[in-house]
Amino acid sequence: MPENEAKEFINRMSGNSDSITRAYFDRLVIEQRLIDSDLADMSMHLFNETFSTPIMLGVIGGFSKLGENALLKSAQAAKELDTVLWVSSHVTDEDLRELVTTGAKIGYVCKPYLDQEVFLSKLAAAKEAGVFMLATDIDHAYKNGNYDSQGSAAFGPKSTAQLKEAKEKTGLPFIAKGVLSVSDARKCKEAGLDGVILSHHHNIYSYAIPPVMVLPEVVKAVGDDFTVIVDCGINSGVEAFKAIALGAKGLCVARPYMLPLAKGGAEGVVEFIKKMTADCRELMNRTGTIDIYHSDPSVIHVL
Repeated sequence: MPENEAKEFINRMSGNSDSITRAYFDRLVIEQRLIDSDLADMSMHLFNETFSTPIMLGVIGGFSKLGENALLKSAQAAKELDTVLWVSSHVTDEDLRELVTTGAKIGYVCKPYLDQEVFLSKLAAAKEAGVFMLATDIDHAYKNGNYDSQGSAAFGPKSTAQLKEAKEKTGLPFIAKGVLSVSDARKCKEAGLDGVILSHHHNIYSYAIPPVMVLPEVVKAVGDDFTVIVDCGINSGVEAFKAIALGAKGLCVARPYMLPLAKGGAEGVVEFIKKMTADCRELMNRTGTIDIYHSDPSVIHVL
């Protein structure tokens, strides 16, 4: 795919919630703490697996626009990076099985189908394909004042009871994506889920609170035994560090790796994520942050 076409595709996905998130990230400044510091451990421990970087490859809905075999190349990159590739229910069961055979750990995000039986069957099929963990993007509940939909498939809000049923029936690590409040995070924990991804799905609605802004409150509310991951606006290692310092135990990037994927395939993605990880580690070193589990939010100040 030509570079200018990739850039145009990426830019079409932006909106005012992205701008607000970008502006908030730019207001966060970092103090330095060098004495008694050392090189940071960048490992991420996620549901009995250890990964080499806390930066995961987030969901991309337009893989077909990013070059031939872009999805497979992303899985190959995730395998080499020793991180997670997240995919959505746009991906077929056959595609899922192929991605799993690369050896990459795959996270599957299922749309919140209004029909609970359809929802459960989609999750079961993904589990059968061999994915590492499951999620549902709860923010696909509404659109244009009604329930959301895609083709003939209707989506809608999930209740605490429905989420609990899904978790119990799948038996895999299960998290909710699109959480943007302490209220929903607490309900996810109440439902027995294993964590949340704080995300506004890149402008799924206008004037959304930046995920990193609500992050400290969510972390405080749910406790250390509940995984909180951050998505949206993390375009560099600097932003990755800011999210980690404020309590994130994992990060997702999607649009930032789309251009490296379109230009350089799996190798381009590997180079990009390694650079992000190194830049994040530099700031962890400079702030005495020994790993992502011993962060101190007081190193971050808001202008």
